[in-house]
Amino acid sequence: MIRLERITKQFSPSAPPSVVDLSIEIPEGGTTALIGPSGCGKTTTMRMINRLIEPTSGRIVVAGEDVTKTDPVLLRRRIGYVIQQVGLFPHLSIADNIATVPRLLGWAEARISARIDELLALVGLDAGQFRARYPRQLSGGQRQRVGVARALAADPPVMLMDEPFGAIDPVARGRLQDEFKDILRRVRKTVVIVTHDLDEAIKMGDRIAIMREGRLVQHDTPDAILARPADDFVDTFVGPDRALRRLGLRTVDDVMGPPQEMQGPKARTGTSLRDALSMLLAANSRALLVVDAGGRPVGSVSRDAILDAHAGTAPPPVL
Repeated sequence: MIRLERITKQFSPSAPPSVVDLSIEIPEGGTTALIGPSGCGKTTTMRMINRLIEPTSGRIVVAGEDVTKTDPVLLRRRIGYVIQQVGLFPHLSIADNIATVPRLLGWAEARISARIDELLALVGLDAGQFRARYPRQLSGGQRQRVGVARALAADPPVMLMDEPFGAIDPVARGRLQDEFKDILRRVRKTVVIVTHDLDEAIKMGDRIAIMREGRLVQHDTPDAILARPADDFVDTFVGPDRALRRLGLRTVDDVMGPPQEMQGPKARTGTSLRDALSMLLAANSRALLVVDAGGRPVGSVSRDAILDAHAGTAPPPVL
């Protein structure tokens, strides 16, 4: 668990504080997204966790240890860090980039080599093909994958991700978000991700912390924030389409009934209710068929079932 206790950061006596008396607990093993308008203090907050920025006052506790009293160099070796521009060393191969922290920690070369192969497989890159390449030979999405592999190399309990998908094109971004969410679920790290994109925060975060002018205004699950904004600022920030965003948190698997003989749209298992409703409206259909990866029918979902799910009633679908 990460706990920030009354953290304030004042860069200049003549300027307002960037972070003001901030207290927040980040649960162990989950992903918390920090979000808010530009200049709200979200990136400053994240960088204080690994002491790239020193707090002016307050206490930061990681896994029971007050990190404000820890050697910052040793601290950063225990915290994975992924940034928007990746920050790979251009003169090192992909293997050597991933090996950076394990070598600093004195790992044996055989252990490092095995870890490189393991992590490349985890992020979907073939070790035989990518080990000897250099960052300039990779696409933006591939470099981002290597950045995540490097951050995971020494198996740190905590990962910090600063706008990790911001430099990726929209099509690749959505795919990478899905893949990295699955990776983070499997490796069970405590993750703090900074983003300016509300949909990304909703998709990636088990919890969302919304900041404004250096202060925390709401910290809760995505569903709770979308359902019950804490104040007018949060209500405006999440937008008038927050009902549709809530539908994006659930899938057709949650509300489908038995498969039916029908003509109309088909959705794969795992499709969000938001996308399913869009498909129904586009096809002017009352129901859709849910199919598995092989195209076999496994269920059906009606418009009424989706609307009931949004209302919180979700009775068995009747088609």
